[in-house]
Amino acid sequence: MKTRIRKIRPAELAFDIDGVIADTFRAFVRTARESYGVEIEYDAITDYDFRKVIDIDDETSDAIIERILEDPVGIGIRPIQGAVEVLRRLSGFGPLCLVTARTNREAIMEWVRQTLGFDNGDRIRLDATGAHEEKLPVLLEHGIRYFVEDRLDTCYLIQQSPVTPIVFQQPWNRQVHPFLSVESWNDIHDLVQWEAE
Repeated sequence: MKTRIRKIRPAELAFDIDGVIADTFRAFVRTARESYGVEIEYDAITDYDFRKVIDIDDETSDAIIERILEDPVGIGIRPIQGAVEVLRRLSGFGPLCLVTARTNREAIMEWVRQTLGFDNGDRIRLDATGAHEEKLPVLLEHGIRYFVEDRLDTCYLIQQSPVTPIVFQQPWNRQVHPFLSVESWNDIHDLVQWEAE
């Protein structure tokens, strides 16, 4: 981590889904190999716009992306290690705030419910904005002060606002940047103010 911040109250914290909670790019790599015979190394995805850095045709990548967006449960996206435990604990303090650029809210909400083991959505506030640029207004509306995100361009979009971006490290965001970084959900756990002060 590059800088230190005060402990974060659960109500001030929100999360992106893909690349932070959902191990979406690994599902992409696995599906490319198993369903299309395309071999991709996860660590070779060094740009969020992965088509710039991996050898895959548009038709195949579009088909995989469609499956990821429309049926995240069926394609078998797994949670990133440690996410479920930390999010379940956070949900005890109030609804989890999740903000994604996905458009199909119902599909990703079903994945979140099943992954976190919540029977209903009472402990989840999920906004599907349809665009990365639309995340900031939602975060501000919910009074969020810290947002965990894997896409650096989104972090730059929100950095001049009252919301502090926290980069969840992935191969596509390892270049030099000015933001606080976390490498795992253990790091996120350590940032949270779990007890009232």
